Amino acid sequence: MNDGFVAGPALVTAIEQANVNAFPSDRLHLDGAWLVRLSPGNPARRVNSLNIHDPADGAGVPARLAAARAHFARNGVPFHLRVTPLTPMQVIDHADIGNWSREGETDVWTLSLAEGPVEDASQGIRVSDVPLDQWLEAFAASGGTRAEAVTPQALASLGAALSRVVGPRLCLVARDGTGQVLGVAIAIVDGPLAGIYDVAVAPVARRRGLGRLMVRACLARARELGARTAWLQVTAENAPARALYAGLGFTPLYAYHYRRPPEERGPA
Repeated sequence: MNDGFVAGPALVTAIEQANVNAFPSDRLHLDGAWLVRLSPGNPARRVNSLNIHDPADGAGVPARLAAARAHFARNGVPFHLRVTPLTPMQVIDHADIGNWSREGETDVWTLSLAEGPVEDASQGIRVSDVPLDQWLEAFAASGGTRAEAVTPQALASLGAALSRVVGPRLCLVARDGTGQVLGVAIAIVDGPLAGIYDVAVAPVARRRGLGRLMVRACLARARELGARTAWLQVTAENAPARALYAGLGFTPLYAYHYRRPPEERGPA
């Protein structure tokens, strides 16, 4: 049990839908439970992928996949299928038979906020909830989560997506006494759920507990807004982040990855 959600399809569905709400794509197309998400110019697969939110909606797979792929091609976006526990087996079988590649192995971890985490106190560091434009500047100053996430085009696309979030949005920035950016994080509260994204620590501030500080600040503020379960995504190869989240009490709930047809991939 997870604060009103049963750990299983109901919670997975709620988190996958919260993920859509947290980072709205520029363009959407619905076909039953099949959701095409498109954001041309944004490198993030989370806003550029086919998401299916009902494991029972597996009829007519070849034709529906062809139609979905045509939407991606028409909008100049590489096709990615996001595979979660909600993806129909007929779709997975189709991808297996077609030798679709598998990439982006990621886990979704959750944490109950029933105990009310308290923000860590760090001497000389203040964490503030700032307007989105200031957060984007701080995200760029920190170096972001990866180099391609802080290009001008990627920042513009990220800002546009975050500006469309309907629910409460926490844009947190940690600075030292001189005002230098040390770390950033985003938390999106969607009813009882709080998704934590884009935790980044500036190179000069690493190995000082700033990642932990930012996550706990997100948890404390999200709980004040009524969230009861926090969740986040962590890639399989990110050992430092996984150790950080495990130390804070997060536990794995489910995994997802992306699939791509051979003809969508570049040369080896």
